[in-house]
Amino acid sequence: MDLTRCSLNSATVKGTGFNELAGLAEKWGFRGVGLWRDVLEDLDLAAASRRLQHSGLRVSSVCRGGMFPQPDEQSRRRRFDDNRAAVDQAHILDADCLYLVCGPPDADLADARQQIHDGIVELEPYARQAGVRLAVEPFHPMMASTRSAITSLGEANDLVEKIASDGVGIAVDSYHVWWDVRMHEEIRRAASHLFSVQLADWITPIEGELSSRGMPGEGSIDLQGFVTACNDAGYRGLVEVEVLSSKWWSETPDNAIRGAVKGLLSI
Repeated sequence: MDLTRCSLNSATVKGTGFNELAGLAEKWGFRGVGLWRDVLEDLDLAAASRRLQHSGLRVSSVCRGGMFPQPDEQSRRRRFDDNRAAVDQAHILDADCLYLVCGPPDADLADARQQIHDGIVELEPYARQAGVRLAVEPFHPMMASTRSAITSLGEANDLVEKIASDGVGIAVDSYHVWWDVRMHEEIRRAASHLFSVQLADWITPIEGELSSRGMPGEGSIDLQGFVTACNDAGYRGLVEVEVLSSKWWSETPDNAIRGAVKGLLSI
């Protein structure tokens, strides 16, 4: 896989600041960066955007908005305000999309899914006015109680099609969907609204729900088949490497990126 088709997600080199991240992406030949919002704290976003443009980099995603299920109206209002702030950040950075990690159930799973639908519908006009696309990310089912009640690509497609907005689409991460017998079919179904593609490999034993992913080629996923399916569905955007790994976080950023590059070039 050509690195000019790839984006370096800040979570892969956790702990690096914005300028270091941009410098590393430029040094290794990536064409974009995916930014978790912790990297944006106390940052002059307009200056950051200019710095990326000067380097020939673009922001492939901002992570995250979402977390829509809340126990009461006051909490929902606070979450909505935070989601609008995330939209504002994505707008200033001219990001390809804002990821929506939709949120786990507070108690009732059906109610959580309804709150997710209603929350996206409420946020969509604000995002549309800002020119920011919202990307629903389906999560692996093991994270239903902690990260998202949307746990399959089919369910995410159902949600996006029900909302029926050109500004609401899908972010598909190999780590979360590789197990699904309908994955290829659902990627084809998402073709018109596939906003982002991420890569991480599945390795066992799982030593931490959010820190046990592998660099491409380290685990069980047919990543070449996954990328081919996305390409065949018409995806032409950058492909992010987003690897949450305590193993790689213990390495220097250069060593972590070296591991990512080795895997990407093998796809």
